[in-house]
Amino acid sequence: MKKIRIGVMGAYRGTSMINYCKVAGNAEVVAICDKWQEGLEKQKEQNVGLDIAYYDNFDDFIEHDMDAVVLANYAHQHAPFAIRAMKKGLHVFSEVLPCQTMKEA
Repeated sequence: MKKIRIGVMGAYRGTSMINYCKVAGNAEVVAICDKWQEGLEKQKEQNVGLDIAYYDNFDDFIEHDMDAVVLANYAHQHAPFAIRAMKKGLHVFSEVLPCQTMKEA
């Protein structure tokens, strides 16, 4: 079975998904994005030997070859990032509600 290629937005909050993909037979993390440089460096240390690209901006991250994006960043930012990812044809998993009000929905 082909593994689903996942990009994770959020180096800290996305750790559970990153760790899951290390043991999952059906998914692999191929990219991690966060503007928090310390978080990216920590992920690099924890993922030595894995073929993961690291990005500090969403514009470059969303161009990476992947099937789905996990949004594990600030909740109020999920909707704009989700919309951009879906417009690129990517599946989106949001770790929290992607909107805060009915107007946003």
